[in-house]
Amino acid sequence: MSKLINVNIHELLKNKFFYLINLICIGAGVLFSAGFVLFPNFNMPEGSDLVLTSENILGFSPSFASIVIPFAASATVAIMLESQYNHGTIRNRLISGHTRTEMFFSNLITMSVAAFIYFLCYEVTVISVAVLAFGYDGYKVEAVLVSLLVLYLMIIATGTLLSLVIGNFMSGGKITIVVLVVQYLLNISLVLGMFKKDNEILDLISRIFPQSNTFTLSYGVVADGIEKNFIISLVLIVILCGVGLFHFKKCDIK
Repeated sequence: MSKLINVNIHELLKNKFFYLINLICIGAGVLFSAGFVLFPNFNMPEGSDLVLTSENILGFSPSFASIVIPFAASATVAIMLESQYNHGTIRNRLISGHTRTEMFFSNLITMSVAAFIYFLCYEVTVISVAVLAFGYDGYKVEAVLVSLLVLYLMIIATGTLLSLVIGNFMSGGKITIVVLVVQYLLNISLVLGMFKKDNEILDLISRIFPQSNTFTLSYGVVADGIEKNFIISLVLIVILCGVGLFHFKKCDIK
């Protein structure tokens, strides 16, 4: 499988689209961070108890990776799978003796690496801008790393892996459209107004899937209950891996 991963990584690094997405992630990081600095109370409903200040803004812009990166990840999956199916790569690998399990997980690992690089570009940008704007008082390395790990696992589950599973059912831009709907549902708080009170939909989403945008990156202390986020992400990854692998083994490769 290592050979397949090396080939996939090589193909990824040759793709100009990969570098374009990295630039977009960096640009999005600058945009979100600058936006929070310049317009700290944008989209806050009237009467909200939350007022964004320099003390809590540092937790918001990094968490927006849960919106930005899944789209980047799904686009990468769509392009790579389209290339593999159209150019007969999967068929040729089967003829060469590689198993479908090896191909599925080599694709997953490669695309997870791509998502990690996008994630890194975004987070380094937003945290750098936040630190330049407000300083780094209150940052705790352990708390930041734990929060970022949870966010990354969520992105793998609802972005990369979901796209990979869907990619064996449909092709091209349809993958990104489905991921768009998923991210819309998970981050519906942005559409309805962040932290709006007495909203049953937001309350239900935050209880079932707390990694939605109601989840804020904790940079001062390790957040209470964050293990629930971690466990839900891992469970989703295991389930989607099982579904994706089962279906891929049943696919008719032409």
